[in-house]
This record gives sequence, C-alpha cells and structure tokens, in this order.
Amino acid sequence: MLRIFIAITDNEPGVLDRLASTFRRRGFNIHSLTVSPTLDPAVSRFTLVTDLDDKAARAAKNFLERLVNIHGVEDVTGATPLLRDTVLLRVASTAATQAGLFQIANLFQAEILDVGTESMVLASSGSPERIEAFMTSLRPYGLLEMGRTGAVAMQRCALQAATPLETAVSF
Repeated sequence: MLRIFIAITDNEPGVLDRLASTFRRRGFNIHSLTVSPTLDPAVSRFTLVTDLDDKAARAAKNFLERLVNIHGVEDVTGATPLLRDTVLLRVASTAATQAGLFQIANLFQAEILDVGTESMVLASSGSPERIEAFMTSLRPYGLLEMGRTGAVAMQRCALQAATPLETAVSF
C-alpha cells in the first residue's frame, strides 16, 4: 500500500540528505519525493510517497519526527488527501498521428508544449491515476522521453460543523 507523508522542515542544506538517509538505513523505498518552499521562506514542505505496511509506516514517521530539522510529520494516507502530479512527455508523432495526439491532449486537458516533425511534447497535471491513464493512452504512439515531478499532497478542507439552524431545518 502506498503511504503518503507530509513533513515540514527547516529550509537549509542537509535536511533532504538526513530525511532520505533515515529511509535508506532502514531499507525503506521512496517512490516519490518532492520538496517545495512554503509561505515562510525559512520552512520547506516534503511530500514523500513510499510503500510501507502500517507497522513500518508508524516507525518511519517516528524516525522522521526525531530528526532535528523536522517540525512535524503527518501520514495523510487514510485521510484521502488531494494529490497532484505533473508529467512532461515526448511522444513520437507524424503528420498522420498528430490529430489523434491532439484529441488525447484535449481529452486529458493536457498542454501541447512543442511540435516537431518527428515528435511532440505534452504536459499534464492531475492525480497520479489520471497521469497513468494519460501515459497509457499515449503508449501506442511511442513514448520517447518522460519527466515526472512526483506527488504533491495536501489534506482536504475540514467540513464545518452544522449550525443550530442547519441542524433544526431539514432540506
């Protein structure tokens, strides 16, 4: 099962190495790791996707929380977080296949970034499942090159509790 951790850290050299080394020393595999700035320039946000079972995930979270530069770690796997991934794909194309590629790009709301005589570069952003479906639909044309960002996750907004009026009135 894929596990998704969000870690808030100091934005300074060496934090990425310590975080990755914590996983490496324990033999945990990292499927994707993205690091980005936050609204506070002194703080970074890590989104880490791995394939740990429940026991190993708890241990990994505890190990990460003990690192000096970590301000907090959340395992957002069970909270059905919002996930987004971005991919750039170079796809083989000819004059005869370009119409089909344009249709697929339109279907997936992808951007066509560059068109050449032998290939086309497309970009798409969405859930990891949507990115996989996009790539699957393009495979018959011939994928030549791929660059993928890895998942970025954020928890969903909390639902507000019903007000007394909303509780009393049935719709």
